[in-house]
Amino acid sequence: MNGNRNLHLNQPIKRYMTGLDGLRAISVLAVIAYHLHFRWAEGGLLGVEIFFVLSGYLITDQILFEWRTRSGFSIVQFWIRRMRRLLPAMIFMMTVVALWFLITDFSRLQELRGNFVSSLFYVNNWYLIFHHVSYFESFGPPSPIGHLWSLSIEEQFYVIWPLVLLIGLCLAPRRGRLMLYILGCAAISAIAMAVIYEPGTDPSRVYYGTDTRAFAILIGAALAVIWPSWRLSDNVSSSSRTMLDMTGVLGIVMLFILIGQTNQPV
Repeated sequence: MNGNRNLHLNQPIKRYMTGLDGLRAISVLAVIAYHLHFRWAEGGLLGVEIFFVLSGYLITDQILFEWRTRSGFSIVQFWIRRMRRLLPAMIFMMTVVALWFLITDFSRLQELRGNFVSSLFYVNNWYLIFHHVSYFESFGPPSPIGHLWSLSIEEQFYVIWPLVLLIGLCLAPRRGRLMLYILGCAAISAIAMAVIYEPGTDPSRVYYGTDTRAFAILIGAALAVIWPSWRLSDNVSSSSRTMLDMTGVLGIVMLFILIGQTNQPV
């Protein structure tokens, strides 16, 4: 497919932003603190949303960069790179856990058989939904692979999103219009979460669902469309840099406030 003329830059350069690694670290630590029942991190599950937003941004940024610099984008090569990056580590971890249970607690391994298979095919979140497995109510020992539900959502995004984005680039070549379309889809996802959730009931359905969690990923994708890394410039005035730094600090402070003050499942 031909590159998008409206995303033209003379010499685009893919940039590595170390600050995003910092945000990822914050998101992971927030989730860990939540599960350790730290009172100052009652909203630690917001870390999952942070991670989803970052994933949406980084993957969309990569697709747009290849679309621009290579005058096209190979979906197959993209999928192969994702598999090489994610599958080896996940399979190794699952193998170690399975061997441990095989030696120490075979009945537990049998109980988690469905979790292992669904995680391998990146549909674990839907498996948990259909089997009514609660994220918030524990009726036994925690699953050592329970965290793979979020990886399933991300992998589903990796499979579907390149196709959708390339269609969007053809139908809406202007970045502003494409961003609005993506934000519209994010709004539909957020509305779906609000509609499906029933106050006073277990919110695991909306917590696990790809449809109800897609808004965070799509917000990151919209940001990548309007502000891709390869459009960033080093030529920033001192006043602009100070303003950006202050905005960044304010954003981090707000995240910590939300993590500390939010006390309901999100």
